[in-house]
Amino acid sequence: MVSALDRLSYAARQTARVAWYAGHYAAGRRLLKPMPKPDFPVGPTPSRAEMTQDIRALFAREWDDIEAGLFPAPRAIGTEPAEVLRRSLLYFRDLPSVDARRHGKLEGELPPGTQADGLPDYYRQNFHFQSDGWLSDHSATIYDTQVEVLFTGAADVMRRRAMKPIAEWLAGRNQRSLRGLDIGCGTGRLLAFLHDAWPGLRWTGLDLSPPYLAEARRLIGRTARVKLIEGAAEKLPFDAASLDLVVSSFLLHELPADVRLAVLKEMARVLKPGGLVVVVDSIQRGDLPSWDGLLDLFPHYFHEPYYAEYANGSLDAWAGDAGLSPVATERAFLSKIAAFSR
Repeated sequence: MVSALDRLSYAARQTARVAWYAGHYAAGRRLLKPMPKPDFPVGPTPSRAEMTQDIRALFAREWDDIEAGLFPAPRAIGTEPAEVLRRSLLYFRDLPSVDARRHGKLEGELPPGTQADGLPDYYRQNFHFQSDGWLSDHSATIYDTQVEVLFTGAADVMRRRAMKPIAEWLAGRNQRSLRGLDIGCGTGRLLAFLHDAWPGLRWTGLDLSPPYLAEARRLIGRTARVKLIEGAAEKLPFDAASLDLVVSSFLLHELPADVRLAVLKEMARVLKPGGLVVVVDSIQRGDLPSWDGLLDLFPHYFHEPYYAEYANGSLDAWAGDAGLSPVATERAFLSKIAAFSR
């Protein structure tokens, strides 16, 4: 049972989180030089007030699910004051390098690699203009701060919306007999929330970046129920029909079209009949037409080489091509949560 005090504690933590990262966003805008205005048509965009209201509604939906007993209230992950301040300082110290990339003054830092180094060519880029791409401890340390600043404190709650279809699917099942996979787990934030909610379930987190996997282990802690492995999403090291749950968050929009389809086909291949795939990723054009302009602007202001093609496509159609059938969908602020079965 949750109490009124539990609700107040949850609301206070989320309000403080949004205020903290919104402050970073405002400060960062003052430090970054303005980008050239886009020279292409831009659709309608929401006001800051509309976006803030949408974030509040998202937290309210999460609390309703907590109160209904679908999953427990999330613990505060990585909120030790000294560590938060250290990462905040690193974030601001890195902004001049980010700004230089935005204006084309730092190029060729991550030249295209070859398969000989174990990394696909598409992976060796400064996504989001971030320093070192996905390839260093420094990048792994500041990534979560960068993402939360971008979404003004709503990144974690968007990820956690994956928990609703999972909770509904888990009803009546013995979690200790189930195996799940987080593809492109990155620093492990979604994986940490899933493990906290269902500690009996056995999870594997897969990612191409050793530094990000090391950060995930630090975040999740030592547990035999969560295994972290290095590997590519388009070639999963699992047998066919061997997994009950497959999740990914903010992965698909960062893949070329052919790789994205290969990843969805791999999800379908490794999923057991009756299992569940849950994808958390960007909204797409038409999901909320009055916000479509944000989809036009995002790849202009942030280095996202495959985003425009993703935003103008259909996740349901791609999943269908991969052999997956839709189960449920939900828009959560700037993300879409889509659940599929095979």
